[in-house]
Amino acid sequence: MFADERQKIIYEYIKKYGAVTTTNLVEKFCVSVETIRRDLLSMEKGGLLRRVHGGAVENSPMAKAFELKQRNKEFVEEKIELSKNAISFVNENDIIFVDAGSTAIHFAQCLKENFSNLTVVTYSSDVFNILCYHENFKVILCAGHFNKTENTFYGSLVMDAIERLNVQKAFIFPTSLSIGHGICGYHEEFCQVQQKAISSADMVYVLADSGKFEKKALIKIDDMKKEYQYITDGELSSELEKIYTENGFLIYKGGAKEK
Repeated sequence: MFADERQKIIYEYIKKYGAVTTTNLVEKFCVSVETIRRDLLSMEKGGLLRRVHGGAVENSPMAKAFELKQRNKEFVEEKIELSKNAISFVNENDIIFVDAGSTAIHFAQCLKENFSNLTVVTYSSDVFNILCYHENFKVILCAGHFNKTENTFYGSLVMDAIERLNVQKAFIFPTSLSIGHGICGYHEEFCQVQQKAISSADMVYVLADSGKFEKKALIKIDDMKKEYQYITDGELSSELEKIYTENGFLIYKGGAKEK
């Protein structure tokens, strides 16, 4: 098989699965590792993919910026699944930070249904309203200016409040994440709050449905860090999961839906 034919197949595979491992390609085409490396290098120079340790990923497209009302209608099953997956990292009596957004709503509901005693810090009015009347929850709302579209507080008052607090675990819900571009969002004022929460936490958990992987957004919240835990749903492709694992990132994936 000629190189251009092989590269066309590689490109189609990456478009479908988001990533491909060098090992997979060597086995698929029965060629040497060096041949595959030359293919990937050529394709990267042509802007068709981005090489990473262990293989290649799709050139990260921009995640779309939708308002909360629209996001609440998308990837609902995936958000519920990853939220159920994420609560396994919460223990009774924990002090946690819960981010804002559509995934936060499902995560907060899971907390309400599965725990008796928690201290929850948030800047989301949605999260606050779900949890505030739980009998044995202590809920701390960091308030300031209010964004009616996102049901979220922002600004220096929020930042000052979070800076004064120490939490054991921060659960962050970004717009996108990518090995090359990091953990990203669109709203500068919310990204600043997320950064402050990350710096105040002993452990960081990044919750993202499978559609957010290997995409980028306008503002970088933080680098992808190996000490963070990344939690997603079962629809993340096995190729992307392998690439992340080979690059040292811990991915906790739910079960894939039956086709």
